[in-house]
Amino acid sequence: MSEQEGSSSSAGPPAPDELLRAVIESALDFAIFATDPRGVVISWNSGAERLTGHTTEEMVGADGDVIFTSEDRAQGAPDRERKRALAAGRAEDERWHRRKDGSLFWGSGLMMPLRSGAPGFVKVVRDHTAQHRAHQALRASEARFRLLTTSIPQLVFRARCTGERIWGSPQWTVFTGLSDEESHGLDWLEAIHPDDQVATIVAWGDARDSGEYYVEHRIRAADGEYRWHQTRARPIQEGDFDADWVGTSADIHDLRGLQERQQVLVAELQHRTRNLLAIVQALARRTLRNSRSVEDFSTEFLGRLQALSRVQGLLTASNEEMIDLWRLVDLRQPSGHLAIRWWLEGDFAHPDVVLDWRETGVAIAGAPVRRGYGAELIERALPYQLKATTALRFEPDGVHCTITLPISPEKEASSA
Repeated sequence: MSEQEGSSSSAGPPAPDELLRAVIESALDFAIFATDPRGVVISWNSGAERLTGHTTEEMVGADGDVIFTSEDRAQGAPDRERKRALAAGRAEDERWHRRKDGSLFWGSGLMMPLRSGAPGFVKVVRDHTAQHRAHQALRASEARFRLLTTSIPQLVFRARCTGERIWGSPQWTVFTGLSDEESHGLDWLEAIHPDDQVATIVAWGDARDSGEYYVEHRIRAADGEYRWHQTRARPIQEGDFDADWVGTSADIHDLRGLQERQQVLVAELQHRTRNLLAIVQALARRTLRNSRSVEDFSTEFLGRLQALSRVQGLLTASNEEMIDLWRLVDLRQPSGHLAIRWWLEGDFAHPDVVLDWRETGVAIAGAPVRRGYGAELIERALPYQLKATTALRFEPDGVHCTITLPISPEKEASSA
């Protein structure tokens, strides 16, 4: 055998203790150390130096409990950990630890009894500070989320991108009577009006394209009444439509009722506006036809517009209530009086009703030169349409009008 071969053969593989020591010293992300039964350090690897700031020279022979916080040491946490390791063969530990410079790190540790026959323990600690802080931040965020979602009046939910629900706020349970468990998956559709269920599911498919879920549908309350809700949802991670979605359902039932009422009022306003314009056009044509000059037209037309304005003002102020007749016939002269009487006359088979309108104390300058709408209505329209007999007189102290109407004008017309 050559010298080279003999030299190679004499080196041989490393001893098991040396190999284990090399592995331990190479594990720089783990603090690995051994202690005697009282916690005095026997060995201290490079990872322990790196994590805690204590050197091997400082720690071998020293108290290993120094990495515990003063609060945990005062409460006996190191002794309890050693007792658990002896009793169960291992003791896991998640807590804050202290470095040499006083700073803290969250250590995830495992302690086990030594297996070599020597009394004592071996402990492995890894720094999980970043993970712990992220977990704390997540828990705080979840707590804020739940506080917010349980405080607002909307029905809050969390769902998959397919609409399958994984969580519902207490408001959902109170409103619908369905528990959170009864609403998981697509079971929450039980509370949606049957006519709205298809649109509700189709909207989830559209949400993947638009990035937002939106639908208006009826949700059944616990008492069986359906109320309109506006439901919106967005993915928790912006742009990631496959992530979980968070949404709210807001009650818009009363708002929809107001909108429908508003549409009716707008339609009624348009109808009344068209009618009013037609009346104004008729007034203008009739006044123009009977006017002898522009001055006459201006005076007459302005007076009729003012009268029309007063009537419209009464209609607007009435707010759909009955209009007091007195407000329509109220005389503009303080000294004026109005007496309205009616009675029946004629035989029993064909009675007539007589309406007598008499003004007194109203100064007038005799009969008008031209007949207006009122006179034409009394003297021509009533006799033609209702077979009435009318008499209209303009007396010095006011108008006196008598109208005699057959109670059954249709029968009178047919008999004639």
